[in-house]
Amino acid sequence: MKIGILGNGQLGQMLMDSVQDLPELDIHLYDLRAHSNDALTAFLASVDRVTYETENIPANIVALLEPMAEKLYPSLTALKTFQNRLLEKNALRAAGIATADFCAVNSLADINEAIRTLGLPIVLKTTTEGYDGKGQYVLRSEADAEPAWQAIGNRELIAEAFVSFSRETSVIASRDQEGNLVVWPMTENVHHEGILRYSLYPAANLSDAVIEQAERYIRQLADSLDYVGTITLELFETANGLVANEVAPRVHNSGHWSIEGAQTSQFRNHILAISGRALGATTPRYDAVAMLNVISDENPAKLAETMPLAHRHSYGKEARPARKLGHVTVTASSVAERDQTMNALAALLPSAVWPLSE
Repeated sequence: MKIGILGNGQLGQMLMDSVQDLPELDIHLYDLRAHSNDALTAFLASVDRVTYETENIPANIVALLEPMAEKLYPSLTALKTFQNRLLEKNALRAAGIATADFCAVNSLADINEAIRTLGLPIVLKTTTEGYDGKGQYVLRSEADAEPAWQAIGNRELIAEAFVSFSRETSVIASRDQEGNLVVWPMTENVHHEGILRYSLYPAANLSDAVIEQAERYIRQLADSLDYVGTITLELFETANGLVANEVAPRVHNSGHWSIEGAQTSQFRNHILAISGRALGATTPRYDAVAMLNVISDENPAKLAETMPLAHRHSYGKEARPARKLGHVTVTASSVAERDQTMNALAALLPSAVWPLSE
């Protein structure tokens, strides 16, 4: 079976690498940055299945996918839904999943109305594109309305009520064409300046009720869209349970730990799901795992090559500020051993977010 992946960044590369031992699957990557209509049309016609490494696909390319929709996994409906934060929030609510209160914003007057409706603070976001904190503005007073509109406005926005949460988590699942679903253990995700810095398995002190809620939520969401492939649900943990933050209709940064840390990675199960094969087990291989992002400078990550519990992944990218250049996975027999190794790799982590607690 010939599978085409839209995108040849690190996620596309890791998807391809995950099934190198399955010669019956022929994986090809399409460079979205070097796009032409003729090249894409020929690419789509040459493959049996099409998937994507990012939902941020320009509208003109999405239009070219319409005639090939039966080949596309996850579906065109899923792609369009999760490209737009307003559609995403409505899909979450329709699936019975709690979200922050929200409203659409198309003008400065709408921002002022959102402040009156939702209260302060609120988070203003572009409905499309935007990641790692880009395309967002936090309003803490009415005086912030005009600067926010000047900064990210003049396009469709979404205003979200601020959620008081104790931490951020994510749950990742893969669903096959028959509706079978496998779920990886939840991770605790720690961000700094809008960028994920590290993810921890196990997430400390997760109750059975929270785990059950997360797994129920992601099943409800995947089933509601007849979703096929890997899907990620980012969640805020609050005093009243979990509240959905965002959805990624794809493999996700917080699931990179699964390459070394789980029986089957999020990448491999995505390809297995879209190709009609049985999904692999998501059981952890170790009692404790961490994934540390390498941001802006790869030099601190080189230390990982000398550490038996650390696994370095370089994306081969040119260094620049706030850019993800790779990640390091730490595998350990205990949380203490994991954290000890993270301490040795502390140069990768801002002091503001590591150690997690003193």
